[in-house]
Amino acid sequence: MRDLLDLWVDVRSASRGHLVARGASLAGALLFTLALALAGGGNPLSWAVLVLFGGLVVLQPHTLMPGLFLVFGVASWWAGVEATWHWALLPAAVGLLLVHVGAALAASVPAQAPLPTSVLHRWGLRTAAVAGVGAVVWAVAGLLGLVSTGAGGAVPGIVGLALAAGCLVVYVRLLDRRA
Repeated sequence: MRDLLDLWVDVRSASRGHLVARGASLAGALLFTLALALAGGGNPLSWAVLVLFGGLVVLQPHTLMPGLFLVFGVASWWAGVEATWHWALLPAAVGLLLVHVGAALAASVPAQAPLPTSVLHRWGLRTAAVAGVGAVVWAVAGLLGLVSTGAGGAVPGIVGLALAAGCLVVYVRLLDRRA
């Protein structure tokens, strides 16, 4: 019990930037839970567990809680949502991204240490870029789901692998330019 009290004191004495990062994690957990419910997945117990885990991510971003939230969330989606593509998949993915990024930022420095606004701004832009790429992949997956055959042709897999290979080539070229 003393450990939870210490974690609460840690949150209460946290810097403003640290609270923003932890708040992003909580917002992401709530967004994912809402998207799961809107997609018809889970039940009130799994939603409550996701909200509880989201609160524990805020208290313990430096432990295994963010990973536990992500694993439980993905397993809940996989087990509960029947469709392979659903419109709520995009907000769910953004929610998981926010949980990950917020927890990673919060765990990077002690709670009382300030996170410079330049770091928050840079990570905000990076998170927006990843969310944008995720939105494009989400849209392409939706379009491919409309045109794919009922027997599950190879077109979606081929397009997915080509997209992954293209992203890898772009990433390697960006690394070469920086070196």
